Amino acid sequence: MLHEAGIMRSECWTTNVVNARPPSNDIEQWVVFKRKDITSDMTKVRDRWVKPVVLAGLHRLLMEIHLVRPNIIIALGNTARWALCGEWGVTKWRGSQLVASIPRELYPPGLLGPEDQPWSGKVIPTLHPALVLRDFSQRRSVVLDLKRAAREREYPEYRNIPAWSFRVPRTLDDCLRELAAIHTGLDDGSLEWIDFDIETAGGHIECVGLSWSLTDAIIIPFMCREDAAGYWPTPQDEAKVVFALYKILTHPRVKVRWQNGLYDAQYTYRWWHFVPRGAQDTMIAHHSVFCGLPKSLAFQASM
Repeated sequence: MLHEAGIMRSECWTTNVVNARPPSNDIEQWVVFKRKDITSDMTKVRDRWVKPVVLAGLHRLLMEIHLVRPNIIIALGNTARWALCGEWGVTKWRGSQLVASIPRELYPPGLLGPEDQPWSGKVIPTLHPALVLRDFSQRRSVVLDLKRAAREREYPEYRNIPAWSFRVPRTLDDCLRELAAIHTGLDDGSLEWIDFDIETAGGHIECVGLSWSLTDAIIIPFMCREDAAGYWPTPQDEAKVVFALYKILTHPRVKVRWQNGLYDAQYTYRWWHFVPRGAQDTMIAHHSVFCGLPKSLAFQASM
């Protein structure tokens, strides 16, 4: 897989969190997930209780990182991501461009001098090779993650990070002003494609997102955890927002791109009495090209 990603084996320093296998190859023998499984010889590291072998392995790993000073680390699997970033769960984060978060107290005593800083370099997690051997359909995802790491291997910092502009309107005037600008863009032809997505809760529309460029988006809430009446002060205010969305999403020139649009259309029709002018469904397009891969929006974004 390294060769297919354009990475030479000689370019890599390979190591493990622990240079040994847990009993029955079960990491839960060494890293506890339930309070009832904590034993007297365990130490709390980050949010987990671990056996001495794991703590010793972490000390050795951090010593290696301190000596090698890598530009990027490819974290293979859950344990590696937890050791470097402090969180468990690699499936949702594979392919993401992360930054290491290693507290100073996790380093072995005496390794860092007063002027030394904990390593906070680039981390791209991906699936463990053992998982790929069990489920070979995952191989393509790992290869693409490795290609992303290959593009970043020469530099200590991520390059070309987009200047995201994601906004949540705080007032009705702000919201209507943003939506009016999008509508004007459709009128004068400067806009055509609008990305549209909704989130639902309890059978209702919780919030919607609109994007009109690679970096610009507006997120409009309708539900509010702090107020059962909703995000907008009055039903009349909410109606103004919905009407502005209606004018955008049914504009004669608009092309709406969405994910699983049939689901979203059911909600907009039920609660707002219109159907957006869908022109492309990313779920259907992705399934048409890569029918063997997962179809979730999170997976597509990671690719």
